Amino acid sequence: MVERAQASAEQPPPGRPELETAERFRLLVESVKDYAIFILDPSGHVTTWNPGAERIKGYRANDIIGKHFSIFYPRGSSVLEKCEQELEIAARDGRFEEEGWRVRKDGSRMWANVTITALRDPSGLLVGYAKVTQDLTIRRAAEEEARRFQLLVESVKDYAIFILDPSGHVSSWNAGAERIKGYTSDEIIGKHFSIFYPAESITGGRCELELELALRDGRFEEEGYRVRKDGSRFWANVTITSLRDSGNTLLGFAKVTQDLTQRREAEASRRALAEQRAALAERARTQEFQERFLAILGHDLRNPLASIDMGIGILREQASDESAARVLARMQSSSARMSRMIEQILDLTRSRLAGGLDLELRAMALDETLAKIVEELRAAHRGRSIDLFVPPIGIWGDPDRMEQVCSNLIGNAILHGDPSTPVMVRAHVDEASVIVSIHNYGVPIPEEILPKLFDPFRRGERESRTAKTTGLGLGLYISWEIVRGHQGSIDVDSSAERGTTFRVKLPLQPATSR
Repeated sequence: MVERAQASAEQPPPGRPELETAERFRLLVESVKDYAIFILDPSGHVTTWNPGAERIKGYRANDIIGKHFSIFYPRGSSVLEKCEQELEIAARDGRFEEEGWRVRKDGSRMWANVTITALRDPSGLLVGYAKVTQDLTIRRAAEEEARRFQLLVESVKDYAIFILDPSGHVSSWNAGAERIKGYTSDEIIGKHFSIFYPAESITGGRCELELELALRDGRFEEEGYRVRKDGSRFWANVTITSLRDSGNTLLGFAKVTQDLTQRREAEASRRALAEQRAALAERARTQEFQERFLAILGHDLRNPLASIDMGIGILREQASDESAARVLARMQSSSARMSRMIEQILDLTRSRLAGGLDLELRAMALDETLAKIVEELRAAHRGRSIDLFVPPIGIWGDPDRMEQVCSNLIGNAILHGDPSTPVMVRAHVDEASVIVSIHNYGVPIPEEILPKLFDPFRRGERESRTAKTTGLGLGLYISWEIVRGHQGSIDVDSSAERGTTFRVKLPLQPATSR
């Protein structure tokens, strides 16, 4: 009896293990603060309340026990109906779960994960519901922010925005990247980002350097050429940013590329336009100066020459001494040469200012112009033979300018030709053009002068039978400008055997005035 009594005293009272388990469960529930865990009776009224429920929902136990759990739902006409449906599903299926908006005591909303579990006794009788609520507001906001950011990145088309893994391989791709670089996401994800760089940058280790700088400084930025899928180059602004987690572990790199090709071209155009405007302004200032120079040259030099010519003419009429007459004749010849030089300089300057000589084109008889020039030159150079053969030819030209050309070329032939042989002037029609040739025998034009014969201010010399002659070198240049203004051309052939021939080719149809 004693042993049985002792054994009976050592055993726990009946039901004690169950009580200890319930107590431990209660302590566990009350210690949880990240979840609202409470019991509802079969009609949905709160019967227990843990500290997590108080922290999340804001109610103390005394405030909420006995209240219907619909108090946690946003107000609406169907809130009671929704609550009844949730309890029916939990009773039928044993469990109901959803995420949705719930309401705290202060009226603020939270996004919650809610689980309702039916509680039954050993006989299967429904005795209530266990309700667990987790506040996911912060997580939902972060997910929503990430989702919005992803949508933003994916919808941006003006920037290529994508992620590289730590080794530089593409792991994401947005619509802007596809538009700018030409690759679809299936074609590019997994490829190394060096695929976007010119070959010289790859071999020079440019890609590795950029990642190293982004690692060291957190960010790398530059402008330079990049390559599209089709091989074409574009000018880009590139930013690479290192991505790290809270533990400072490298996750990869964010790469943003903007195509600046059009902007760069526009900037280049603006610079070119500014330079052009500056050049035009400088040209205008130069032109103004040149026009003033022309006015001075035309007035202040011509007028004294006119007075000199007048004085020489009076003195020649009164001179009785033959030697004095010769001196006056030379003075008059020098004055005439100076006047021609002034005219040539004026012509040259006007041509440069206007982009070409000013021409007054009209129908003219070329044969009459040549005949007039030959007659005047025969009178001025008595004893010199000029052989003229020109049929009637009509052209569209400037009579005064064409007279200037022909007078210059024939005068040169007389000056440099052999006096014992005639100067030959010929013209003929060849298809839609007229060819005028002026030929003389004598000392040929040196070969080193021929390539620059029509350059301005050429001071080449040719030995004639009578003298060495020099000049400003503007006569042939101005003749060439006049003929070019008539849409024609001049060429020259010169040798000791064949002599020297200048050929002027002019169109028969009307030429366009400059």
